[in-house]
Amino acid sequence: MKSAAPTTIEQEQIVRLFESAGDLFATITPDGRLSLLNPAWEELLGWTREELLARSMRELVHPDDLEQTAAVLLAGRDHTAQLASFTNRCRHRDGSWRWLLWSARSDGALWYAAAKDVTDRMWLERQALHDPLTKLPNRLLLMDRAHQALTRLHRSGGLVALLFVDLDHFKAINDNLGHALGDHLLASVAARLEQMMRDSDTVARLGGDEFVVLAEDLQSDAEALAVAERVLHALQEPFVVGSAEVSMLASVGVSVSHDPEADPQALLREADVAMYRAKSSGGYRLELFDESLRREMSTHLDIDRRLGEALPRKELSLAYQPLFPLLGGRAVACEALVRWSPTEGDPVAPALFLARAQESGLIVQIGDWVLDTACAQAAAWRGVGEEVSVSINVSPRGLTELDLADRAEQALTRHGLPPQSLWFEVRESAILRDPERARATLQDVRSLGVRVALDGFGSGESRLTLPLSLPLDMLKLDRTLIAGLPEDRHKRAIVEASIALARAAGLQTVAVGIENDTQLRLVRELGCSLAQGFLLQAPDSPERMTLRAPRAVGSQTRWGLHARLQQRP
Repeated sequence: MKSAAPTTIEQEQIVRLFESAGDLFATITPDGRLSLLNPAWEELLGWTREELLARSMRELVHPDDLEQTAAVLLAGRDHTAQLASFTNRCRHRDGSWRWLLWSARSDGALWYAAAKDVTDRMWLERQALHDPLTKLPNRLLLMDRAHQALTRLHRSGGLVALLFVDLDHFKAINDNLGHALGDHLLASVAARLEQMMRDSDTVARLGGDEFVVLAEDLQSDAEALAVAERVLHALQEPFVVGSAEVSMLASVGVSVSHDPEADPQALLREADVAMYRAKSSGGYRLELFDESLRREMSTHLDIDRRLGEALPRKELSLAYQPLFPLLGGRAVACEALVRWSPTEGDPVAPALFLARAQESGLIVQIGDWVLDTACAQAAAWRGVGEEVSVSINVSPRGLTELDLADRAEQALTRHGLPPQSLWFEVRESAILRDPERARATLQDVRSLGVRVALDGFGSGESRLTLPLSLPLDMLKLDRTLIAGLPEDRHKRAIVEASIALARAAGLQTVAVGIENDTQLRLVRELGCSLAQGFLLQAPDSPERMTLRAPRAVGSQTRWGLHARLQQRP
């Protein structure tokens, strides 16, 4: 049954509705010609209706949206009465673009369409899905596109690759250039990565100096690695930043998957793990996530899980290794070394679980426990007349992110200890994470009267000028230097130079890793102050260790040197 034709009054109302509506109304031919428009078009796009009617949709629609729009219009010839919804961008007379959300139905000859201006909504969505500095997709959009790319493997085959790109030493460059130019450099890196990738690939920024490339339609691991190689070489080409030219080195981790059901988040984690291996191997290189890394990652996850339970289960303990004066006498300090013996399984190497603790953030809890336990031991020694200090290794996070001086003061007060009972050891790598913050922290610590040692000096990464710019009390010479004595003349020269540098800066020196009498004699002859190593005493529990060297270190008692240590400012 046909509906009755509209009356004259109804026709007038329809015309008035058409003319006054704020939304866009149009009739469009399947080939994209606009044949009827309401006045809202003029207000939204700035063109007159006559100008718009003289154009086709092809001239108005953004090039990136043209293919989709044309496909919808042409489909109207075969699929009449079916509602179509889609978005595209149309050009304003001033050259800008407006996002339109369309609802349209075709009768085979014409499309009858209504459109809403959703530019503000699309802008907000874009802000939520894009990095504000580089305009690249952020993690959320990257993961969505990675999911879509993996799903397409059902019909396309091949593989999908994620390239995790981390710029090497960007913080130092950023500090030298200033943050404004550092941001400009990051934007330039983003632009270059986009330029070198295919249109089907996605370049995203996760934050800081971390970028990810999503590449699909690849056929082999070798092809994915070739893309990573191009990234390394492209970033090495100089960037013009202000009046300077800067070449960026990078570490790239690559993960690949042939599985349409793979988890994008897991794929990103694998690329991240591979990138860390590349960086820890010296940087400016790429690594593919393979089975060896998968086993390593599984081990790390297992350690993270069990380490979270280690403190409540009282599986952690401290071993102590004394530092003896080379002039002879009793120990002046004992370095507290963390040990982990799980109730189930074998002991875990400190280098492994402490690295995982630093990565996971558990190092904060472990650091507080070590500080409290070591101070309690120092108090116990003082209770039996042994005025020996405890020396504690400070993690990078503990040095630059926490109020170390306050924590030290609270621990000393809690156990009734004088400040000189506590030493802190820091490594150069921890200081260089945030030199200004580290310097301020060390100054606050020394203002309490707590002593500070720069650990691992001369390891190959050390800067000779660093001890002169930091509030320190001593240098601990790296065990790799001592291990080369006396045969390695180069290392002997470094030891001599380090001791001379320490003397000039008014610092004590500690020879770490003494394992034979020749090394002991030589470091004493070179003027080293203190010694530590298995020859003198291996790390042990407080109950089994002795505070007197089991063999003669020198002919004098400790008291002369110990008194000078007490008088250090």
